[in-house]
Amino acid sequence: MLNIELKFRAFNKKSKKLYRSGALSFSTERHSFMIYTDKEMEAVKDEDMEIMQFTGQKDINNKEIFQRDIILVDESKNIVVWDNNRGGWSITDVERKLKMTPFGRSEANRAEVLGNEFENPELLNP
Repeated sequence: MLNIELKFRAFNKKSKKLYRSGALSFSTERHSFMIYTDKEMEAVKDEDMEIMQFTGQKDINNKEIFQRDIILVDESKNIVVWDNNRGGWSITDVERKLKMTPFGRSEANRAEVLGNEFENPELLNP
């Protein structure tokens, strides 16, 4: 049985800051979550946030790999995405033109996190 820690981080579109996430709660009416940093805590609206889940994998530098991270694998820039068809993590080229490839331990062992699409949009260029 896999023992993957369930972690999230969130990018605040207004402040342009990335936060690690605290409590998440969801209901049919609305979602809410608290975002925590070392110095501040704030409640924000859903439409202002992009939530990213931890994949359970770390790169060659022992850095945690999250959804929508841009990674270098075998000299190719890729973005980490959730593949609904497969029901698992996948990677695709940063232009999202090529088919998705399953992403797991083998790929993570060859990957280096370069940044993410929100803080580093310039990395989306091929």
